[in-house]
Amino acid sequence: MASEITFPASLTALSPLAEWLNAQMAALPVDEGWRFSLDLAVCEVATNIIRHSLHQQAAATFSIAFAASAQEVQLTFRDNGEPFPAERLLAAQQENGLEMTPDLESGRGLKLILLSVDSFTVQRQADVNIATLCKKWGVEEASG
Repeated sequence: MASEITFPASLTALSPLAEWLNAQMAALPVDEGWRFSLDLAVCEVATNIIRHSLHQQAAATFSIAFAASAQEVQLTFRDNGEPFPAERLLAAQQENGLEMTPDLESGRGLKLILLSVDSFTVQRQADVNIATLCKKWGVEEASG
């Protein structure tokens, strides 16, 4: 099962995004906790794209592709805004638990993403940012 959608670079896109994601997850045999974790991560990634990469530019857009397999769900976000600083992801991955440096407000959302999914990667190809979330389900669900 795969689906893709495009949203404007506006915080008003978060509600329709949540509705779209809920529809994509409807057929998955997962509990509400699993759904909440994925929804949280998706909204955090979208918010980061809207605020930091695209700077809420009225004409800018980002796309999200949803794919579910027998083992996991994968969401791929694409935008052509400012590159994501790789060092921020590395720093968040190295933090222990929810402990954060007090003055790094911008790192909290990234840490929430990492705690909510099994993997999160960011890359840049041909002036396009590509962020990918993966969350396992089924047998693996109990661990994540």
